[in-house]
Amino acid sequence: MSKLATKVNKETFKLAMKECIKKAWIWDTKENFANAVKWKKERLIEIDGDSEFDDENEFSESAESIDIFAAYLNIDSLNQKDKEEFLKKWNAAWDFETGFDLELFAGETIEDGNAFGEKVREFFDMKNIIDNDKRANKKFTANLDELKFTDAEIKTKKLLEEDNYEYIYEAAFSFDDEKIRIRCDVLKIKPDKHVEIIEAKATSKVKAEHFFDLMYQVYVLEKCGFIVDDICIAKINSDYVVNSDLVIEEKSFGDQAKIFINKLGKIKYEDIKDFVNSDFEVEYDNQPVEVDLKALVDLDYLTYGTKVTRPTLKEDLKTFREEFDLDQIFMTLSEYLSIKPINNEVPEFLDNKKCLLNYNKDRAGNWDHGFNHIDYDNCFHVMDWFDKNEPGFWTIGKFKRAYKSHVIRNSKSPYFKDYESLFEPSIVLNNKGESFFEKNQRAKRMFEVYSLKKQYPEDESKWRIIDFDNMKWINELLSKYKDYPIYMYDFETSKWAIPRFNLVNTYYQTPFQYSIDVIVDDKYDYNKPETMHHHSFLSNEQDTDPRIKFIENFIKDCFKHGPGVYVAYNKSFEQGVLRKLAMMFPKYAKPLAYIIQNTIDLMDFFNSDTKGTGRPPFLIYHPNFKGSYSIKKTQPSLDPSFSYNDLVINKGDKASEIFRKFVDGRIPKSAWDLKVQEGMLKYCDRDTLAMVVILKKVKELVEAYNG
Repeated sequence: MSKLATKVNKETFKLAMKECIKKAWIWDTKENFANAVKWKKERLIEIDGDSEFDDENEFSESAESIDIFAAYLNIDSLNQKDKEEFLKKWNAAWDFETGFDLELFAGETIEDGNAFGEKVREFFDMKNIIDNDKRANKKFTANLDELKFTDAEIKTKKLLEEDNYEYIYEAAFSFDDEKIRIRCDVLKIKPDKHVEIIEAKATSKVKAEHFFDLMYQVYVLEKCGFIVDDICIAKINSDYVVNSDLVIEEKSFGDQAKIFINKLGKIKYEDIKDFVNSDFEVEYDNQPVEVDLKALVDLDYLTYGTKVTRPTLKEDLKTFREEFDLDQIFMTLSEYLSIKPINNEVPEFLDNKKCLLNYNKDRAGNWDHGFNHIDYDNCFHVMDWFDKNEPGFWTIGKFKRAYKSHVIRNSKSPYFKDYESLFEPSIVLNNKGESFFEKNQRAKRMFEVYSLKKQYPEDESKWRIIDFDNMKWINELLSKYKDYPIYMYDFETSKWAIPRFNLVNTYYQTPFQYSIDVIVDDKYDYNKPETMHHHSFLSNEQDTDPRIKFIENFIKDCFKHGPGVYVAYNKSFEQGVLRKLAMMFPKYAKPLAYIIQNTIDLMDFFNSDTKGTGRPPFLIYHPNFKGSYSIKKTQPSLDPSFSYNDLVINKGDKASEIFRKFVDGRIPKSAWDLKVQEGMLKYCDRDTLAMVVILKKVKELVEAYNG
């Protein structure tokens, strides 16, 4: 193999193999990233900085998926403290030995990855102790985690020469003048330069990027003269519930919670009246949280994919190498990464319409190169510049980005403003010769409203914000709000990879806060708080399971004004959290089940239900929604006077992260009481007030339509 033109770090390799070399080039160095920012500001390129995003995740307030590129461009809009925190984390991320890791940069994944990595080391320490009882020559483990790469590489070599180590953690190797180098989470040492690689991932399933991670490590070790006997992912067993007799087998934790609630049957208020009106306290056996390493750590030797029978990671790697030459792949990748802009102009390869280099599997599990098995091989990672926020094809929700890219690249304009119809000849057809939008109700509704706004820019009453053709659905939804009291509720959750409390599994959404606004009659006015009742709760104790006081207060506050209609925004999330509470705390299951069974979804006015009732999307649609039905879009569009901009804490993921830091002791109790607590309460309270605003505005729109 010839020498590489430039270094190829592991994260860049993974990104190029799984997604696109263009995206990998941008994130390879700070210099490349700075150039990309410059070209975007100069309106030369548009960059998609996010992973494929499921719309529903948008409403799980602790969702971690963010467009990091967009987040960086918007740092000047942050307050000074948030800006400093972002830049500190940002600059540290570029110093990762393996390269900038987009996944690790987001949310709490750095802490989760480190915590699980430590548990994996403990797991193999324990395994080594057990194995030592069976052998005459004792073996040792060594942890090089604290050493910088060069020192770790020297230490690794020394430990291997000593020949009395079973496992080395964070072993370091390099090849080709350190142009490729690795740190192995766990390296099992065997005789005659044979080894096994165990890669720790704080996830419950094997993913494509994990496979390419191991591929990179195998390649480097082989270049260093080692024989890799096996590879596996040490992942988290999501079926393990701490200190519980619950056995999760064929069904997931969430599915079992649904079954549990269904078995209770329909709960009547008379069945729970005496209990919810009593001064009860939630009973809880506060045992120490002891995580069983053997139950938590799951060694998975099977590869990623959707096939029922998956081959092993080693078999999958062998199949890949029979199809493709890894030496050539590294050479090609290195050549792309060595490209430098000439006269600050965009490199020619970034203009390529296709994703370059990436490798994927089709549904049958067969390897393919460059999305050849996909109908629309159009790169959406880097495109000619267009305004993503301008109403157009990119803003259509639940429309695959590969489709968006295909339409934008092959039609006369990316914007709705340049068309009289979604069925113009200048809009490219799909591969069947049909319009992409013939059956896309969401796109047609968005285009209809935008077109009317363009025609009557000053007369909002003519924009058909209300879908007049579907008044049956709107009236049906509104009829659910005719009875009082109406309890508008919202809560915040936090999660940990390593279970933080008893009776939870990995990444369990632990509720720690709620806000409830209670509407008791039709005279309510969101500008006059005295016309409604308000209740809230925020756990203020460290090292204490917040669910105990949450359950106690939530049940009491949800019946304080009698039984009523319960309203959430994206009820599937709130109901899912409540189901698990009911299953794990069965004494309180019936009142929680009553709330679950009587919860309706305010989001129904905007979201569709094509698989159930057939309700179409966007019964209410304002152009400022820009294709989204997130409450952060819908409420300000319907009443711009209410927003989250004045709040110190103004996002759910931020609230989740702050509470986690508090529980973990990274925010002192004194600082929490003095500065943080008030901001947390204000944020959650704003969410339920936003729900009141939406309901009021929807009713006003319908009343105006009815004359």
